[in-house]
Amino acid sequence: MNEPGSIRFMDCNCVIGGRQILHAGSFTGAGELARKMAYYGIDGAMAHHSLAAGYDAAEGNRILGVEIAAYPQFQKVWVVMPHHTGEFPAPDILRGEMKENNVRLVKYLPDEKNFSAWYAGELFAMLEACRVPIMIRLAQFASNFDTLHDLLETHPDLRVILTELHYNTGRYLYPLVKKFPHLYIETIGYKIYGGIEDFCEKFGAGNLVFGSCAPIYSGGSATGMVRYAQISDADKRAIACGNLEKLLGEVAL
Repeated sequence: MNEPGSIRFMDCNCVIGGRQILHAGSFTGAGELARKMAYYGIDGAMAHHSLAAGYDAAEGNRILGVEIAAYPQFQKVWVVMPHHTGEFPAPDILRGEMKENNVRLVKYLPDEKNFSAWYAGELFAMLEACRVPIMIRLAQFASNFDTLHDLLETHPDLRVILTELHYNTGRYLYPLVKKFPHLYIETIGYKIYGGIEDFCEKFGAGNLVFGSCAPIYSGGSATGMVRYAQISDADKRAIACGNLEKLLGEVAL
């Protein structure tokens, strides 16, 4: 755990469960993730299940609750999808199930074509109305920032956390963050040299959210990006946990 007075970290993006490719040194279980988090000084984490992401969203979400029940440092992240085929609850039913299960953060994993209003608009509208943040990987947009722009313009109050960025995104993100105050950036992929510092100077720290993408990536490098950034301690604490806690506190299911 962190020493008293040090930075407290709350991770927005962890995964539990087996994966198709398991890299050396990686792991799958909630117990091992809890041990690694303690080692790296990460106090809590929002976690989704790999089964929900890769096979069956509803079943994976159910199994997640079972596997993290003994670990109070984890909070549930559900993978969500549109309901049209009957594989997943309709938005009004989903809202009630999320409230019952204390789910305040979701992950959406479509391909780049599945952001259309006719396909996912009802889901986005419910999340927007309830102020539930939704995590979306940059790759899901196929690096098409027009699609991201259209989503944010159609749902201006939707809290979107863009995850797993890459090095050359800054020039596209700056005008989007300037225009859409509810667009948030997960830190682990934002490995631009001096990127966190420049972002904070231009926009403040309020749109940056700590995430490690553990255990696919290392919690040590993720925390180090924040700990050693040349920004104020107040900004570090906001990024490490404050901004995420504020988002979760605004959820109204």
